[in-house]
Amino acid sequence: MLIVFSFTLFLSALLLFCIQFAIAKSILPLLGGSPSVWNTTQFFFQTLLLFGYGYSYLISRWLSVRRQAIAHTIILIIPLFLLPIAIDRQWIPPSETNPIPSLLGLLFTSVGLPFFVVSTTAPLLQKWFSCCDRPDSEDPYFLYAASNCGSVLGLLGYPTILEPNLTLNSQYYWWAIGYGVLIALIIICGFYLIYKERNSSDRNDSQIQLDNSETPPSAIQQARWVILAFIPSSLLLGVTTYLTTDLAAIPLLWAIPLTLYLTSFILTFSRRLKLPHFTLIAVLPLFLSIQIILDLAQFMRPLWLTVPLHLTGFFVAACVFHGELVRDRPSPQYLTTFYLWISVGGVLGGWFNAIAAPLIFPTVLEYPLILLLAILILRSPDGKKTSNEEDIQNTITNYHDLEQLLTQRRDRRQQQAKLRYQNWCFNLNNTRRISLSLLFGASIVCFSFAEFQENLTGYILFSSVLLIGFKVFKLSKNTLILGLIFTFLIGQFYIASLGGIVASDRSFFGINRVVYDREENYRSLLHGTTLHGKQSLDPKREREPLTYFYPTGAIGQMFEMLNRGDRLSDVAVLGLGIGTLAAYAEAGETWTFYEIDPIVVEFATNSDYFTFLKQSDAPFTIVLGDGRLNVAKAPDRAYDLLVMDAFSSDSIPVHLVTQEAIDLYFRKLRDRGILAINISNRFINLAPVLGAIARELNLVTLQRVEGEVSELEKARGKSPSNWVLLARDRHDFGELVGDANWEAISLKKDAPVWTDNFSNLLNVLRIFHE
Repeated sequence: MLIVFSFTLFLSALLLFCIQFAIAKSILPLLGGSPSVWNTTQFFFQTLLLFGYGYSYLISRWLSVRRQAIAHTIILIIPLFLLPIAIDRQWIPPSETNPIPSLLGLLFTSVGLPFFVVSTTAPLLQKWFSCCDRPDSEDPYFLYAASNCGSVLGLLGYPTILEPNLTLNSQYYWWAIGYGVLIALIIICGFYLIYKERNSSDRNDSQIQLDNSETPPSAIQQARWVILAFIPSSLLLGVTTYLTTDLAAIPLLWAIPLTLYLTSFILTFSRRLKLPHFTLIAVLPLFLSIQIILDLAQFMRPLWLTVPLHLTGFFVAACVFHGELVRDRPSPQYLTTFYLWISVGGVLGGWFNAIAAPLIFPTVLEYPLILLLAILILRSPDGKKTSNEEDIQNTITNYHDLEQLLTQRRDRRQQQAKLRYQNWCFNLNNTRRISLSLLFGASIVCFSFAEFQENLTGYILFSSVLLIGFKVFKLSKNTLILGLIFTFLIGQFYIASLGGIVASDRSFFGINRVVYDREENYRSLLHGTTLHGKQSLDPKREREPLTYFYPTGAIGQMFEMLNRGDRLSDVAVLGLGIGTLAAYAEAGETWTFYEIDPIVVEFATNSDYFTFLKQSDAPFTIVLGDGRLNVAKAPDRAYDLLVMDAFSSDSIPVHLVTQEAIDLYFRKLRDRGILAINISNRFINLAPVLGAIARELNLVTLQRVEGEVSELEKARGKSPSNWVLLARDRHDFGELVGDANWEAISLKKDAPVWTDNFSNLLNVLRIFHE
């Protein structure tokens, strides 16, 4: 039965991960690519997971095992009437009010009950297993490793197996089948317990439930579980944001930290794989302090050093704190309580980074502050046994001989490891002193009061967290004082002037920085490492479009042809940047810019930073929000030209380039209208996707690829670019048809057609095709 229990937990976690990806992907076309959509969706699933754990906690307290099995079987059957899952494509979000409540309602009615029922599996089945008459049932926490193996497979298997081969409707169909299999397995586990109870002569209903005389976990211990789960959860989002925005905007890079996070659960909860826990504790402060310094100093190169360093530090931290959770676990009687508070810590970590931090910190300050908290609350192992270990040793005579031998060997290895650690000079106290000394020196060098007022709310919130940690982990007063001092120093670390940063602001879409290049006299807008536009401060060149929009490039040639033919009256642009395209606007035209990030709008319209919009020869309107949703509100046949410049690095808003989206854009274009899409990207080649969509919609294409530019043009601010034009008829391209620089997209038989129901990012990664 161990195999059945393990596979059931594995399957439940696999189903949970797969459905989260599928549902989020289904909703994007309905609400657009706003991060608030992802945040709301993930918050919904985290909350349901918490409720699922709460259900397991309550049912295990109120009912006997037999009644649990019967009641839970009934609960399992109810969602069958709601399968397969289907998202209402006709659902329209409210335009005048906040769409989040409506989105939560859609999620609840579509997937709420099935997800909730599956989320109860992990703690409930481990609780049931602890009631089995088996030697290994005395400590069932190792089954959590099987659950996390399912999570890892779901994480890696969805983008590599499910997404490339199945439409969303097919994914929901197979998910329903998987749910049916899960029901059968859970019922088998439940009836096995009932059978064992009926056929056991020395166990009755009260004995199946563990001895209630055992002291329950204290409030301090439960708070400790919350914080030990909170720190890795927060660091997961912190390191992901830092890596994918500021270091290397590489597609699917976000999957690596999440995989490491889940792997740390597998390693720490496994019975057979033993990590050098004491050694990891000793080296962790060195990793964390270096990460803090590199983050504050915005040290981004070389990537082969910085990316592995941050990933290694995060993985060690996750192993340490999850290892502490394992060492502090209660007896199986309080297993569901343990998992409930772990879930609370995970939800709080997600809330802190995804919801609270963007509102209270002008930069990604939450990442170094949580790293600091991790350093401060680390404790040196004292070698004392936990209450659970003492109880096990007191009842060791009840084990059979093999289990007793294994336990003795394990205890002997642990004692030997502790002895080696205590005799090793490289211990936590020493490494923490070294780490804090390095951090103090770096903080003093770049200390400034420039950010005090902006970070004040964050100081108060984080100081409150630190005070809670002081109480829960019984830290010394000196540690608390050091923590408050370092919180202030980290918040006042300021090197903006050294990096040429003129202004910086943060929204849910990330951090945008206006940067001044003294050597070349340019001002640029950066989102992490992604350039969103550049303008010369030379009065003679300040109206000259640069980077991907250079006059001798594809977009410059297209505008020259259209303006010369007097074909432009109304122009729409998806993606504002710094308003560079307004340099091509002429009198008599009307322009509309669609931009999702309010900070980008703020910087682009501020003439102290950029003047393309101010100096535009045509009147313009800026519409804030997701481009696809807002374009849909425009009248049909409203535009002569629609330019899409909404892609950057790994941030591909798939819902903007599906067959349904392209069809929408052409409904808004007049008869000879042209759709121009900037697909310049270091990692992704969208040309085959657009070519396949054009074939399906009976459109024609032209593409101009500039892989290299001359040294003179590069010095003047031109960047290599890749532009694709789509139209209804080849004659709409005018003289570009005969230009040797332009050619139609070559169609391939296996070219993917992206729809709202199917897309495959892996298939367009350049690494697999170039």
